[in-house]
Amino acid sequence: MPLTAPLLFRPVYKVVLWGGRRLEHWRSDLPPGPVGESWDLADHEAGMSVVASGPLAGTSLRELVRRHPEELVGKGFRGQTFPILVKLIDATDRLSVQVHPDDQIARALGVGPNGKTECWLILEDGGELYQGTKPGVNRAAFEQALGEGRVGETLNRFVPRAGDFFFMKARTVHALGAGCMVYELQQTLDITFRVWDWGRVGPDGQPRALHVKEALQTIDFAAPEIGPQRPAWTDLGMRTLVDGEYFSLDEHRLLDDPATAAAVLWTAKRADSPCNVITCLAGSGTLSTEGGAVALVTGRTALVPAMAGGFSFTPGPGSARPVHLLVAKPKL
Repeated sequence: MPLTAPLLFRPVYKVVLWGGRRLEHWRSDLPPGPVGESWDLADHEAGMSVVASGPLAGTSLRELVRRHPEELVGKGFRGQTFPILVKLIDATDRLSVQVHPDDQIARALGVGPNGKTECWLILEDGGELYQGTKPGVNRAAFEQALGEGRVGETLNRFVPRAGDFFFMKARTVHALGAGCMVYELQQTLDITFRVWDWGRVGPDGQPRALHVKEALQTIDFAAPEIGPQRPAWTDLGMRTLVDGEYFSLDEHRLLDDPATAAAVLWTAKRADSPCNVITCLAGSGTLSTEGGAVALVTGRTALVPAMAGGFSFTPGPGSARPVHLLVAKPKL
């Protein structure tokens, strides 16, 4: 059955004013213009993943979820949508100051069945980002700053380094800034409440739509877990970036030490493990299960269905060392 082998999907690119061309380092199929996002695994009307090759080529991720929910996602899964979404983001200009709802607010406002908690792994040095309001900034102070065009002054600003990790709990006001190159893992939702857009105008010369009322209803002015996190690496070249309510994310650096590869296999073979979403950030090689194998190169993401069980990754001849992998799992 095809769901015992890894699956590769076609990226969905987003051409936006604040995007750039840095994804060309990894991709040869970018469309013209400033590409801000590559949706590499997504079950959403705004960007639907489709299997790129093999017996299931041309099948959408949504079709697979609805036909084979437990085999694809994991034991006990009863949902209609793949629960997590993986992106690469190239921000050459500031994104709007924005906030995403949590599950309760999303349902109350009728914008979706769930909210959007997300996280970012910074891929290159440089840039800036904003996360959460500064201590002492309450709703009244924020609204006053909004009316005076001073929203940026109310936010915590960071200059990230490659390898920094930011956990963005739903209801945390935030903005990616110019220069950020990011891997993003999130709940599947594409609802953004823009509260400020730095006074800019869109391609038509008009300000972009804001959602001030909804944003003010949503923002948590005491949002926790602000700032860069830098979890320590184990001796086996692995660190856990997040193990939360909606997903987990582990980072692996595969050297030539066979013990390192054994550790990756062990984490994939735990009892009742859900699917694994593997992104290669450096190097290349073969991603294998008992049911098949695919070539995985730098900057690409593959899905190992739950039915496939464990997986292994074998670096290719001449591949850069260390091979750098991210392994994401949904929480069911």
